[in-house]
Amino acid sequence: MTALFALTSRGLEAICAGEMARRGLAVGEIGYRRVHAQTHAQGDLRPLLTLSIADDLFLEISRWSGIGHTRAALETLRELAEQLPLRPALALCAQLRPIDRRPTFSVTANFVGKRNYSSDEIKSALAAGIEASSGWVYTADDGEAALNVRIFIEHTEALVGVRLAATPLHRRSYKQAQRPGSLKPTVAAALLEVLALQPGERLLDACCGAGTILIEAARRGALALGGDSDADAVAATLANAENAGVVVSVERWDARSLPLADSSVDCIACNLPWDRQVAIAGDEAAFYTQVCAEMERVLLPGGRIALLTNRPELLTFERLVCRGQVEISLFGQRPVISVYAEIEGNTL
Repeated sequence: MTALFALTSRGLEAICAGEMARRGLAVGEIGYRRVHAQTHAQGDLRPLLTLSIADDLFLEISRWSGIGHTRAALETLRELAEQLPLRPALALCAQLRPIDRRPTFSVTANFVGKRNYSSDEIKSALAAGIEASSGWVYTADDGEAALNVRIFIEHTEALVGVRLAATPLHRRSYKQAQRPGSLKPTVAAALLEVLALQPGERLLDACCGAGTILIEAARRGALALGGDSDADAVAATLANAENAGVVVSVERWDARSLPLADSSVDCIACNLPWDRQVAIAGDEAAFYTQVCAEMERVLLPGGRIALLTNRPELLTFERLVCRGQVEISLFGQRPVISVYAEIEGNTL
């Protein structure tokens, strides 16, 4: 058995846990932005690097208690870091990519509660302990490090892990072209997860931006189509799709008047404009009413819709009912994922 923990956006913990369970992991504790799990048996961990909702994935290597808030805790952290069982984690990571026996490493530190020391001082304490005991070489630049050691301190408890992948999972290599308000890939994947999107289903994103939802859908085997009123967004979507090696259908359009037939799509996922990073022309409430009407028109009977917005009160449909909502943290805001369907289905 290998102990792991995933990091995700606030509010997506349960959705992330569901994906991990589907991938065969035994999910355990779920905390703030964290999901703990174990593999059922020793084996290839490579498939876990394709988890779509986790921002990052770590091998859990230690838990410490009694971490105080005074500066004396820094020496305690250094001493504990000298005792970390790093070799098994190095061996597991080395199965996935070439790593030197004396690798470079970075340290990431987060804590909850007031302390008389900083995150940078925590990093320095752990780095000193690890270098002293293992011979690993510390670098402050995570981009240059072969391995990342992460510590969370919550009150007096600490959790320590080593990143399984070379880089955080949320950094999709395909996403080179950006647009204002462009959606984080892991949040896009969460929208598709709550829809239970299936291969072969036709997925629409009426306000596609840089195409993140469409690309994540195509990577799941869906037929992805979408559009945007901004010609640069359409170009960004096509560029990112090419980087991802997937095919999406995208064109410039007005989401309030979609050039699609009635009852022509299985699912809709959309990051609606919030009128912050992406301006809405005209009255915001009227825009939402018109877009919702068009979505309902093109949706097949029995279809599902997942929408992300910080104005969920403006969502309105005639025959669809809200099956669940969850508030998340994104761009310093707290938007809501709302799922709509005609019939009983999965709820958030």
